[in-house]
Formats: sequence, structure tokens, C-alpha cells
Amino acid sequence: MKYTLHIFIIISAFSLISITQENTYSQTRGLELGDIVWQILIPDNPGTTLNDKQIRSMKQIPDVNGDNVNDVAVATGNYWTFCFSGINGAVIWQFSTHFGSINTGSVEWEEAMAIADVNNDGTYDVVIGCGGGNEMVYALNGINGNVLWSYGNSTTTSDGDIESIKIKYDYNGDGINDALISASGVTNGGRHALICLNALNGEVIFYRTQPQPFTDDVVATESGGAIGVNNNGAPYSVTGFNALGNSVWSYNSPGNTWSLIEVPDIGGDSGKDIIGLGGFTGSVFAISGNTGAQIWTQNLGSSNNGKITLLDDADGNGFADITLSAPQSANRVDTKTGNIIWTNFLGSSYLRGIDNIGDITGDSIDDIVIATQLPPRLVVLNGMNGNLLFNHSFGSTLTQRGDRAAVLNDIDSNGINEFLGGNREGRVICFYGGNGIITSISNLNSLPGNFVLHQNFPNPFNPVTNIKFEIAESGYVKLAVFDILGKEISEPVSEKLNAGTFRVSFDGSSLSSGVYYYKLTTGDYSEAMKMSLIR
Repeated sequence: MKYTLHIFIIISAFSLISITQENTYSQTRGLELGDIVWQILIPDNPGTTLNDKQIRSMKQIPDVNGDNVNDVAVATGNYWTFCFSGINGAVIWQFSTHFGSINTGSVEWEEAMAIADVNNDGTYDVVIGCGGGNEMVYALNGINGNVLWSYGNSTTTSDGDIESIKIKYDYNGDGINDALISASGVTNGGRHALICLNALNGEVIFYRTQPQPFTDDVVATESGGAIGVNNNGAPYSVTGFNALGNSVWSYNSPGNTWSLIEVPDIGGDSGKDIIGLGGFTGSVFAISGNTGAQIWTQNLGSSNNGKITLLDDADGNGFADITLSAPQSANRVDTKTGNIIWTNFLGSSYLRGIDNIGDITGDSIDDIVIATQLPPRLVVLNGMNGNLLFNHSFGSTLTQRGDRAAVLNDIDSNGINEFLGGNREGRVICFYGGNGIITSISNLNSLPGNFVLHQNFPNPFNPVTNIKFEIAESGYVKLAVFDILGKEISEPVSEKLNAGTFRVSFDGSSLSSGVYYYKLTTGDYSEAMKMSLIR
């Protein structure tokens, strides 16, 4: 049996600090589903006063700093691309596309960031495509963020946004997968082109101007690929192309093609097929990858821009399923038939981010993490039935909306993945996938036998960390935080507490990077420990 007492204290130098009395018996408790492992707030870009910190794209990247844990690549509206440590959120490197000239722009679209080993050195890299006044493609070294190569014209502002980058197949036969680029245009010109770049050096393999002025998502397939195109309105279409970039078929789509993915053969022609998401009606369609012939369509209602995500086979018919952001409801759809397996309406406006987080419930079915617009939330759904497993609130206003969700492969080797949420105000949070249990519970009537101050977790932190302590008897308790010079800068706890185990959530958002000390004093017991804030 467990009870929780929450006491909230407002500290002038910090945001809300919460003290939680965890229970009145001794135990060994691992982190549980939804506990915050780390969180960061995107910093201002000193090159500009326009600091739109929206999380535009967020994806995990296989370990780049050698700690055997995958890391996180994030592109933001204020011209940053970051690589964060998957363990604690510390910055590994950062790259700015604000150059103080007309050659300034940010990653505008979720799929305009791709993760791949483009220089064949065994470490994955980050390839981004920008919009606004930049409209360039940059391949960034995954180890340090240095530019490996760039593509585009830095002196123009009317080429059109980079809508999508996909790196999956080798088009020039050099053994390295190449970069397919959807480069949109403008009404009176611009590129509006399908471009294939050599991933080793950024040189053009083929460049195919499209007949319509705007492009949408692009997908690489075993037979070439497909790209969505439109005329700033109807007609809308998906154009299939071969390995040379030449058009071979066309499909009339229901609207702007926001997402395209390749799936195993569902049409029975022995070739992989394509599923797309189009228009503001949430129309999902399946077409042959070889011919563009329609296999099925499904309508999921009012939608916004979104992404299709591939899942495993929950209904056991031998074909994978999909889920997707964009509609106002969460859905699991069978790729073979287009039938809806389940729907959860969530009570939300549009779903803006989604990912497959693998099985966290132990039922051998992939589960799903979703970022919602209003109310601003990050939720986890049971992949088998769509039931809510976890809910985190980012706030209550549109400026705090949930924008992106992503998986982070198992950081503590317990077999369960962690997950990430990013929102409009530039907050990125890593949540524990957990196992949902409390372990090694001892005598339920026992109390802590000693006074103990634990090491904060995570450490280093940015900007939030947890401080846990145990007190063996009731009394006045003080927990204070000091800077490196010994000056007290905060007093998160200063009150009488009953015997028990407590946890303090400490937010250092207003502090600069550096070493700090926290000290627990109660009765004759006093102990201090060191912690590090890294921005």
C-alpha cells in the first residue's frame, strides 16, 4: 500500500518545486512508467531576436558519443539543430542555420531531417533541409556537428522549402544510401524538384523538375520512389519514379500529400507498396509501389499536417499496421485492408506528433506515443486496444501545444524503451518506459532507520533533477542549494516533516551551467552533495 503527500513551494529564483513523501515503508523503487528522466528547454539563439523555439523535428540517433546509449537530434524554429545525450539531455553539439544574412532559415518540416551514416565512418549523421531564407541542405557530422557537405544556393531566397529528406536506398551503386530531396517551389518559380544527392559528398545524382510548383513528402522505394506534388491547391497527385528519377506513374491524391511510407507487399504483385496521407480530411490511401494503382482508401476525418508510422501486426492477419498523427483521433489501421482496428478520440484537437515506442506493456504488441495540440499533452496508448497508459500535460494554452513525439531505445538495458515529447515552447522531455512495478518491498510498517541524502538524479541535469532523502524521525528539515562559492541560492525545503522518504523536484531553469551543492540538515544530521547543471 502506498500513499503520496504533495507539498508545493514557490521559490522566487526558480519555477515550481514539488516535495513528494513517497511512502512510510522502506523499499527499493526503480523508475516507473512516465517518470521524467531528463528535460531541457531550448535556449535562445543569440543571432536573432526571433526565438521561435518550437520543436520542428525530433528523432533518435544511434549512439554518437560512445556511452552505448542512443542520442537525440532536435531541430527547432529558432534555427538550431541539436544533438542531445540520451542519458541526461546534455548538449553533445549544436549547429545554427542563422547566418546573419539572407541565408537564414530553419528546418520547417518534420521529415526534413534524416538520420543516416552518410560518410561511411560507422557513426550516424544528421541531414537537415531548411526553408525560409535558407533553403539549403546540410549534412552534419554526428560526432561533432561539423558540416560534411551542403547543397543549395546561399544567395537566393525563392528556391522553395526543403519539404522532406529520405535516405534509404543506393541510387548510384556506390554502396552508400543516397539522399532523396523534395524541394518545393514558389508560385512564380523556384525549384519544385525531385533531387537525388550522393550522400558521401552532396553531388547531384539526378534532378527532376516537377510539373506542379509545389512538392510534398517523398518516399524512397525498392523500385525508385514517389513524391507528392500540387498546384498550391488542386490538382494533387503522387508521382512514381524509377531509380533514374524518371516519372513512371501518377496517382490522383485527395489533397496535399503530407506523408508517404513504403510497406511490405499488400497488393499481391510481389513488390513493396506505398501508403500515403493526404489533405485536411485525413484521407489515407494505399497504392502499388510498381504502378500507382489504388489498393484501398480510408477517411479519418478532419486533419492537419502529420506523419504515418509503421507498427507490428496486432490483428494477426500477417500484415503490419500503421498509426498516424494529423487527425483529431488516434487510430490503428491494418495495412492490408485499410480497416480501422481501434480508435481513441482522446478529447483532443489535432495529433501533431507520433511514434512507435515498441512493447512497454509486455503483451508483445507495439505501443504508441502521441503529442496533442489542445489540450497540450503527451500520451501513451496501449497498441493492442488504444487504451490510455500515460498522460503528461505540457500546459493549457496553444503556445504550449505538444508538437513532436519520439522513441528513445532502452537507455538502462531493461528491455523497455523510453520516449520523448517536445512542445511549442521548446521543451524536450525524456520519460521512462519503466516496468510499472515497485520492487523489493520490505516490512510495510517499517520506517527509515537512518537519515540519508541520496545523489540527485539525473546528474548532470538540465534543467530539472530529483533529490531524494530519508529521515528517521519527525522534525524540522532544511534542504538548501548553494553555488560553487558557498552562497545559498535556494531553500527548497524548510519545514517540519514526518519520518519517511521524500523526493524534491528541483528546477534550475534560471541558473547557468556549473557545479552546485545541496545540503540536508535535520536535528544532528547534516550532509551535502554535489550536482552539475549542463546547458
